[in-house]
Amino acid sequence: MNNALKYIEQLEDAFQNIIKDVAVLAADEFDKNFKKQSFFGEKWKPSDYVKRTRQGGSLLQKTGSLRRSINYNFKGDKIVFSSNITYAEIHNEGGIIKHPGGTAYFKKKGKTTWESNRKASGEDYPRTKAHDINMPQRQFIGGHPKLDKMIEKEIDNIIEKIFK
Repeated sequence: MNNALKYIEQLEDAFQNIIKDVAVLAADEFDKNFKKQSFFGEKWKPSDYVKRTRQGGSLLQKTGSLRRSINYNFKGDKIVFSSNITYAEIHNEGGIIKHPGGTAYFKKKGKTTWESNRKASGEDYPRTKAHDINMPQRQFIGGHPKLDKMIEKEIDNIIEKIFK
């Protein structure tokens, strides 16, 4: 019976390590999505704005704040990934942004340039009207069959080490 108790204790310890290892594995894979500009091989669609303003540039990485904001917590036997960046969800899920309008802009040589409202205060710039912005999904966090396979392999390796 001592061997059985020993294995049970090892499995309990392994379970805690598995959760931590899986969290690190998933976090690393989510970070790689930014570098690859895809979600496990499914390329992100650039917006017209990105095509105009950052040709060849990285999507979702103008400052790197979104990428750095991803964190995880443990809630019981679950791993919860989150971001404190307000625009994280719309990029990850996609959807419609109801823009209220009022953004200052000017045109020069046929190109439209938007000005921050703070910079434009007191100036006589034309302003945008209320409009919808269709944000394509650029998922960087979430479940995926490829991630599931990586997690299964990681768990198998850990359990195999226990019973050696």
